[in-house]
Amino acid sequence: MIISVDAKMPQPRINDDYPHSPSQSPDWRESYYFNFVDAKNGISSFSTIGLLPNLGRREFVFAIFCGGSRKIYYNEISGQFDCELASLSDGQLSYELVEPLGLWRISFSDRDVGAEILWKARFSAYSFGRGSGTSWAEHFEQSGSVSGVVRLPDGKKIIVNGLGQRDKSWGSRSWHIDSWFALHAQFDHMSIGLRKDVVGGKNYVSGAVMSEGPPDPLSGVEVQIEQVDAQGAPMSAKIAITTVEGNSYTLSSSLISPNSYARFSRNFPGGVTELFEGMAFHHCEELGLMGTGLLEWLFTKLQPNYKS
Repeated sequence: MIISVDAKMPQPRINDDYPHSPSQSPDWRESYYFNFVDAKNGISSFSTIGLLPNLGRREFVFAIFCGGSRKIYYNEISGQFDCELASLSDGQLSYELVEPLGLWRISFSDRDVGAEILWKARFSAYSFGRGSGTSWAEHFEQSGSVSGVVRLPDGKKIIVNGLGQRDKSWGSRSWHIDSWFALHAQFDHMSIGLRKDVVGGKNYVSGAVMSEGPPDPLSGVEVQIEQVDAQGAPMSAKIAITTVEGNSYTLSSSLISPNSYARFSRNFPGGVTELFEGMAFHHCEELGLMGTGLLEWLFTKLQPNYKS
C-alpha cells in the first residue's frame, strides 16, 4: 500500500527558512541540510545542522568527498540555547542566511579541510507536507547551484561549481521507523527530490519533480538495491518513479566512489537504527541524461522479541 502526500500542500513561505517555535515534545527537531556535487572537479559534499531545544542538544555534520578520500565531521553540543539563526554555528561549521528561500552561505574550517560555499536557489522550494507523520511536521526541499572554494588536506584549493539540493524540516521526529529511502537527482533543467518512508509496513511517498514550471508531485516510488559493500552500505540501486501528471522516470543510481558515503547509527531501547548517506550519479533512462545527487537509506534493526 502506498500513501501519497496531498499534491495541493501549501508551499513554503519566507518565514519557514527561519527557526520555528518548538512544541513541548522531547524529540522536536529543526533541521537544515545542504548538499552538492561538482562532477567536473570530482568533489561532493553534504552537511546538516539539527537543533533539539527540548533536549538541549545541537548536532553538526559536514562531509566532503574528493577522489577516493572522505572527511566526516560530527559534533554534538549539549546545553540550552535559543532557537535562532545564531544557533547555526559551532565555530567550525556555520550556516548564514543571506536571502530567505534564495541564498545561504556555508562555512567550514579545521586543520584538514576548509570550505566557503554559496548555495543559491535555482527553482522554487516545494513542500513535502507531513510525509509519514513520524519523520517531521513540515518539510520542504529546493534545488540549487553551488559555488565557492574548498581547501583539501594537502593545501590544494578547488574552485567549486556544481548543483545540489537543500531541505528544511521541523517537528516531532522518530528516527526508528521501519525504513526510509531518500533521493536527490539534479539534471540541467530539472530536479527530483523524494522520500519513501515505511512505517508499520505501510509506504508513504512524498516529493516532486521540480523545474522552472509548476512542480509535478510524485505518486509512486519503487526501489531495488542492486549492490552493497562489506559494511552493508547500499552502493547502487534501480529506482522507478511515477508522478501525478503521469510521467515516469527510471534511474540507475550508484555512489560516485566506494567511499562517497557516511554511515551513522543510533541505539534505542528496541535496537539500532542505521543511516547511510552518499553522493551519487543518476542515469535517467527516459531523459538519456546523467545527473548527480544523493542516495540515502535508513534501516531499523529490532532486538528479538521487542515490542514497541
